[in-house]
Amino acid sequence: MVRLKRSALFILAGVLILPGAALAQTNSAYRSADAVAGKSHRLGVYGNVQKDCTSGPLPTVRVVTPPKHGELNVRSGKLKAGRISRCPKLEATAQGIFYKSNPAYTGADEVSYEVKSASGKVESHTVRITVKEAAPADAKPNPSADTEL
Repeated sequence: MVRLKRSALFILAGVLILPGAALAQTNSAYRSADAVAGKSHRLGVYGNVQKDCTSGPLPTVRVVTPPKHGELNVRSGKLKAGRISRCPKLEATAQGIFYKSNPAYTGADEVSYEVKSASGKVESHTVRITVKEAAPADAKPNPSADTEL
């Protein structure tokens, strides 16, 4: 009788572990970013490059928590040739995630989104954004601004 109870507990524990195995398909990332008030800032670029250096099906992007003080946009486009070292001639199709605060807002904001690949793998991203004042109108533009894919 004691053996049966131990076996029953072991089986129950095995059942409780199974849902965790499904969660193994999800990766989570938490990070921070700085943005300028009213300006578009790229948070990430997501694509799918096959082993033969061709573009595969694009991942699906889903906004989980939109920003409270701005907007989050998903834009499709092409990455410039040379951005992927193993495929230097490929201009891959990709999607960019862009954050833009309300023009007069400065302070903290946060967004969460999920990226689901064609294979079903899901990556969850939470980004805490610090929005700073815009540079004066007479300041020189920043050539490395994150507005393109």
